[in-house]
Amino acid sequence: MNFYTIGILLLSISGLVLAIFQYKSRIRTEVKEDDALDHLKGMYILKIPYEKLVIGYFGLMILAAVVDWIFVGNPEKLNLAFFLVSACAFLIFMFKFSMGFVTAVVFKWPTLVYVILNGGIAAIVYLSMTHPVLKMANAIEYLLTFHLLGMILGVGGTMILDMLIFHFLRNFQINSSEAVIMHLISEIIILGLVLLFVTGTAMYLTDIAGYNNNPRFLMKMTAVLVLSINGVFLNFYMMPKIEKLSLIEEDIEEDQNLKRIAFSVGGVSMVSWLAAFAFAMVKDLSNFTYIQMLIPYLILVFGAIGGGQFIKKKMEKEVIEESKE
Repeated sequence: MNFYTIGILLLSISGLVLAIFQYKSRIRTEVKEDDALDHLKGMYILKIPYEKLVIGYFGLMILAAVVDWIFVGNPEKLNLAFFLVSACAFLIFMFKFSMGFVTAVVFKWPTLVYVILNGGIAAIVYLSMTHPVLKMANAIEYLLTFHLLGMILGVGGTMILDMLIFHFLRNFQINSSEAVIMHLISEIIILGLVLLFVTGTAMYLTDIAGYNNNPRFLMKMTAVLVLSINGVFLNFYMMPKIEKLSLIEEDIEEDQNLKRIAFSVGGVSMVSWLAAFAFAMVKDLSNFTYIQMLIPYLILVFGAIGGGQFIKKKMEKEVIEESKE
């Protein structure tokens, strides 16, 4: 058993033990599956208890180390897969830990430990691979497949979330059950963004100079940057307060900043995800310079923000008119 295998085993077992301890602690804590606040506290990821997913992840890493020990080395593509999985898990743990500074997350500090342990696992797996960038180049079709999956999750989740926001606001208010559904969809979008970032970074490393000289790629990265900033407003500001999003008469002047952001992030997210998809798939866009693509994109983004504020004012006007009747 080499140093790499021992390191992965020790870190994975530590994470597994901590996750099991936290799962047992959950049994003594009242957790409501249909409570939006419990979802925001990190109790669930896609309706699955958070600790169960952590247990499964570290269990998978233990299995990888055991296979490595038995067969004296995993196949290179398998090691690459474990590295990409650990990189995705690292970003998800970072996201859950960051949410602790917004809401009263019960598992805040254990998640920091998961971040550290998983960072160690990812580093060890990466160092154990010979010529990791070359392995990424050889597996480019698999990277592209999961890259497109991340794009599908992001575009699909955003379109559904935008439609549901307006559907749920048909009575000018969002209740707890609706907030849970919106939170679940936002997690799907985050998962898509994580896949997009990890696989995109891996592909970028295989041809740094080529990508840097590709205006279509740079424009796609600009859209992803906007998506990331927009996601911060969505998950760190809007989602914890989503149940305050009310347009009924007595609340119409309350939480105006929340309402402005709520009616902006959906449009910006939709425009940016579709733009990122277009920049990735439409090869003819390579005929344009970065600036030629950036200007219409920014026009669409600001148009989406303005359109959202117009819809907000229109709905508030409807409420006022109904109250007068």
